[in-house]
Amino acid sequence: MNIPFHKPILPKSLDEIYSDSIKNGWLTTGEQVRIFEKKLTEYLLYKNIIGLNSCTAGLHLALAAKEFKKGDKFLVPTLTFVSTIECGEHVDMEPILVDCTKNGFLFDLNYIEEQIKKDDKIKAIIPMHYGGELCDMKHIICIAEKYGVFVLEDAAHALESSINYNKDSYPDHAIAFSFYANKNITSAGEGGALATNNESLAKKVKKLSLHGITKDGWDRFKDFGKWEYDITELGFKYNMTDVSASFALWQWNFLENWRNRRKNIADQYFLGLKDIEGIMLPKIAQNHSLHLFVIQLRLKFWKISRNVFIDEMNKKGIGLAVHYKPIHQLSYYKKMYNLKYDNYPVANSLYDSIVSLPIYPSLKQEEIDYVISSIKEISIKHSK
Repeated sequence: MNIPFHKPILPKSLDEIYSDSIKNGWLTTGEQVRIFEKKLTEYLLYKNIIGLNSCTAGLHLALAAKEFKKGDKFLVPTLTFVSTIECGEHVDMEPILVDCTKNGFLFDLNYIEEQIKKDDKIKAIIPMHYGGELCDMKHIICIAEKYGVFVLEDAAHALESSINYNKDSYPDHAIAFSFYANKNITSAGEGGALATNNESLAKKVKKLSLHGITKDGWDRFKDFGKWEYDITELGFKYNMTDVSASFALWQWNFLENWRNRRKNIADQYFLGLKDIEGIMLPKIAQNHSLHLFVIQLRLKFWKISRNVFIDEMNKKGIGLAVHYKPIHQLSYYKKMYNLKYDNYPVANSLYDSIVSLPIYPSLKQEEIDYVISSIKEISIKHSK
């Protein structure tokens, strides 16, 4: 049997996706992007949504729009993908890495407030909702309000979990989403969005996302509109295309059904793996988006390492993943910021033991059963 870690769901016919954008002959940012932004606005309950070509773009643009100064700092988890941290570096900010809380994957909120108290150069907090599990945003917003710090959420894993945190009262806030190929819905492989209730921030992000231009192509040329435009500031090329938005709109029709299917797969994993002493199962709250299903190997019960466990599963034709190698263990960051391994004991321990199982909606019942039985076999063979 061959079970990849992830498999995107594709339509039977491309006409199901691209008929509208192909029909009107408009492939770049246009009507389909506007429709997708409206869908997101209605679903997420944010006043402003800007469709982009990645979550990374959203993180970068939000910080660029805030015009932080060189030497300003931001707090970010070490257990995250590199995009969460590099966005700040691209605007000359310095990262302060935060270890995970003792009993989970999210970063330590007590440490965050301690650092802000000590260092008035800290201007932003970037929480990352690992696997679809939400950080305590009420707590984070309280800290941010207290010290006047910008909050930028990395919700690449947490689309379905990120509806209306009741953050209207704190305007210095934005949240970035991903529609990358392996996310809960994708916009044809690459895509993202930034959401905020801050009107001025949204306007600036929208302008910066397309060269700093005052009027995009759709507004210049639709219905023989006025072609003239201006460039009012240095921008980037981060816009979402109509082709991408059309794909995302097709996938949007299945958003809730696919989440329910992932929940069903997670329930089967819980039932099938709960009696294995050497495995710790994740805590899944009701609002978890179930982007990842991450198990931990309790290594004291195993004769093999996490990497050998993955090799054994691969031999059985099952693809697994690890989310993520902590930032402080990556060569560039160790050298650049003189990061010490021992300063992040929780993330180190997690990294040595975590494994992400396949949880995509098109997994067949026999494939789910095979993943469970394979883990049981390997556990029996390699348990101490």
